Amino acid sequence: MSDLLLKGLDINNFRSIRGQIHAPLDAKVVLVHGENGAGKTSLLSAVELALTGRVQSLERADPGYGKQLLHRSATEGSVLLRTRGETSEYSFEAVLNAAGAQSITAFDNQRASFFRERAFLPQSLLGQLLQIYQDAGNDAASPLAQFVANLLGLDQLDALEAGLKPLADVRNVRKNVDGWQAAENERSRLDQLLSDKRKTCDGLNEQIRVAFGDLSTLCTALGISTTLTEEALSEVSSAFADGKDAEAFARLTDQQRRLASIQREIDAAQSAIKSQAATPTGADESRRAFEKWESEYGERVSTLRERVEALLPDVSLPSEPEQFAEAAIVRLGAEQKLLSERTLQARADISRHAVAQDERNVALRQRSTIDEEVARLSSNAGSLGSALAELTAFILDETCPVCDRNFSEVSNIPLSAHVHDKVRTLSSSAERLLILGRTRSEAQITVERLNREIEAIAARRLDEQALAELDRRLAAVGTLNDELGRNIDALREGGRLRAADVSARRAVSAAQAHHVSLAAARDTLSEFALSIAAPALEDGESFEAAAARLTTLLSSEAARLEERLSLRRRGADHIAAVRSAVVRRKDLEQGIAADSKAKQHAEHALARAQTLREQGNVIRAAVDKVRSAIIRREFNDRLNRVWRDLFVRLAPAEPFVPAFRIPESSTQRLQPKLITEHRDGGDAGGTPGAMLSAGNLNTAALTLFIALHLSVPRELPWLILDDPVQSMDDVHIAQFAALLRTLSKEHGRQVMIAVHDRQLFEYLKLELSPAFPEDSLLTLELSRGPRRDSVCISTRFSFRQETAVLAAA
Repeated sequence: MSDLLLKGLDINNFRSIRGQIHAPLDAKVVLVHGENGAGKTSLLSAVELALTGRVQSLERADPGYGKQLLHRSATEGSVLLRTRGETSEYSFEAVLNAAGAQSITAFDNQRASFFRERAFLPQSLLGQLLQIYQDAGNDAASPLAQFVANLLGLDQLDALEAGLKPLADVRNVRKNVDGWQAAENERSRLDQLLSDKRKTCDGLNEQIRVAFGDLSTLCTALGISTTLTEEALSEVSSAFADGKDAEAFARLTDQQRRLASIQREIDAAQSAIKSQAATPTGADESRRAFEKWESEYGERVSTLRERVEALLPDVSLPSEPEQFAEAAIVRLGAEQKLLSERTLQARADISRHAVAQDERNVALRQRSTIDEEVARLSSNAGSLGSALAELTAFILDETCPVCDRNFSEVSNIPLSAHVHDKVRTLSSSAERLLILGRTRSEAQITVERLNREIEAIAARRLDEQALAELDRRLAAVGTLNDELGRNIDALREGGRLRAADVSARRAVSAAQAHHVSLAAARDTLSEFALSIAAPALEDGESFEAAAARLTTLLSSEAARLEERLSLRRRGADHIAAVRSAVVRRKDLEQGIAADSKAKQHAEHALARAQTLREQGNVIRAAVDKVRSAIIRREFNDRLNRVWRDLFVRLAPAEPFVPAFRIPESSTQRLQPKLITEHRDGGDAGGTPGAMLSAGNLNTAALTLFIALHLSVPRELPWLILDDPVQSMDDVHIAQFAALLRTLSKEHGRQVMIAVHDRQLFEYLKLELSPAFPEDSLLTLELSRGPRRDSVCISTRFSFRQETAVLAAA
């Protein structure tokens, strides 16, 4: 936008400008004049607000300045600036309200900053400009740093230096470089992990060594001859897993069980033989007692069983008399209870069925009576009563308000009394109708309930024949249950006698068999002794002595085999532990190898990163050196020269010239100082504020702003100054006018300057008048109208050839 020119400005109720004004700006030079308070500064601030969306000078004074931009007598306002380029036109706008200003269209941040810092010099900033640059910080957002970037084009070097700055401190590298901290942590973790794994590996080696020592002792005890190495673990395991001892111990266990069985047979035979003398007498008495009971009660028990089985055909009963009686009594009691409940329920259903029918008939008659009474009552009695009640309010005399007939002609009763009686009658009928409706609903519910109950009873009711059959079965069950109860003691006695007879018969058979088995048991015990390689039973040796001798022999052999099996189990446990330790050690060794490789990789990465960090620091130092050389050269050879030329031009009699002094050390933290230099040379003087007069101090600030404007590439061809000639004498003003003429006519700048002095305005109008056909001048005079509204009068001056001088020539 280096060819963009201001075209026109429309302002509505902005700051001190009341109402709406239009200011044309399409000229090479625009002079603005007005008395103090007429709105010159407001007009230039309107240009800044439209282009940037802010007013920088007001923002420095009051952060809440936005609420003061709208004129106090208005509710809304606006600023519209039009510009013209070579091919198109642009508009920049902001609207105002009581809350502040809202930018509609404006420059981007880069061009807005250029406008504020290089193209527009507010009146309030003129006296502060030197102090702002003197106190500028060294951060990238300071005005001086932004100027250096624009002036020298050091963005890439600054970005490179800023990117390499964290490399100076390894703590910053850890924060900013992805993977550095992770690599260091990974290396520390791997160091600790390798140390722990090596300790664990050493512990496993010690565990294997101790286990081999124990295995050597066990091999000696078991008589196993083998080599104890990790490679021969399979052979050692096979030797310890030999099953001969286990098979021998199993055979010995079987022999012990067989001996115990033989002992039990001998003991049982001897006990039976001791009691066999009394057995025959007891058996005869039991047999005679049971035969006596059988002759007395046998037929009766058979009859009872047949009767029970006839009544309970689906029940299986025990054969023992006592058990049969108890089971039959339980089953018959349950059957008797069930039959009794069914009989009672059947009789209750018969009785309830008749009663429910009577109750239903009564409810049906009641419902019919209610229906008849309801039919006699009018259903709209309540509505008619309400209508008549409302009609009584319109009865004033004996004339009916409905038909207009005189009621006294047909009755001696007053019309109002007659209507009131009718209302009471209709209200009573309506209330009676409601009561009958509720009563009929209750009767209907009762009828429906009784119908359901009658249907349910009819579905489950028994007829008279079935009820009689239930009574007969109940009587038979009760009679049979009573008979069993009377005979239960005799049946129990029969069961006891039968059991005693059976037991006695069995005892006789067992005693006879024990005499035979005792002789066979002696032969069996002798054969068993020979089978276990022990001496056979001698003639005079008792069963107890022989059993004790064989038991002692088997117990000693069992103890020896148990000890050997225990040693083999311990050996197998040691072998399993060694194998587990070997597998774990192998895994650890593989893990140690992998972790060592990972550690080497992390160390190699850190070494490469450290090399890159050192190279980055070298590049950073080189960047700082090149940047410092460029900054010193540009400040000394360019900016200071332009500033000196401009200042000397405006103040030719001033011996001290302001300048920037750049430190000789590194410019990484740029801290230039404002000094004054004497024209005749020598040491530098103090700051401009200490060495220059007030007028020359303003001249120094003004020339510094113009020097900064000319030192950077032209992004906007505008130079807007707000009353910059304060405290200037005539010489300064003449030189300043010549400078503005040069900037406008030779350097292609569109100059816009506001002054309040009338003579100065007329002088600048003369000095800056058009000098060639393409040149132009606009004057804007701000004043107040009769109603204090702002008025802007514009006058355009174009180039006009002087014919009088040519004619004289």
